[in-house]
Amino acid sequence: MSTEESMPVTARTASASRCAIVATLIASHFSLTGCSIFGGSTQPLMVNSEPPGAQVLINGTAAGTTPLQYQVPRRGDLTVEVHKTGYQTQSRVTGRKLSSTGIVDVIGGALFLLPLLGLIAPGAWEQDPSTLGITLEPDTHQPAQAP
Repeated sequence: MSTEESMPVTARTASASRCAIVATLIASHFSLTGCSIFGGSTQPLMVNSEPPGAQVLINGTAAGTTPLQYQVPRRGDLTVEVHKTGYQTQSRVTGRKLSSTGIVDVIGGALFLLPLLGLIAPGAWEQDPSTLGITLEPDTHQPAQAP
């Protein structure tokens, strides 16, 4: 006679319940921590200007003209310069913040007191802001053109 057959029905039910709880906790752990590992390492950055048609440099590299949607890395700060002939050049710096996926990693890691491995992945972060609206001011320092 096996051990399981000799156990009363209530003991087998309690044992099965404990196994189900442990399996649920393990599944929850894997679904709540490390999600950022599967997130992308880039995100779209939107740059708009008034007037449109301005040249955009991101970290010194030409990215295109406004209105612009450009894939940028999620990690690190970005310097965005917008310039157009006859207007003053404008610069903006983006930072990074915890993404919604990164927040899930923090919550999952806090609940299960395990290392927050997902926070080392690029998917845990996002550029802030992800949309820039820039108004270019006319350049008053331009020499007057001769008639």
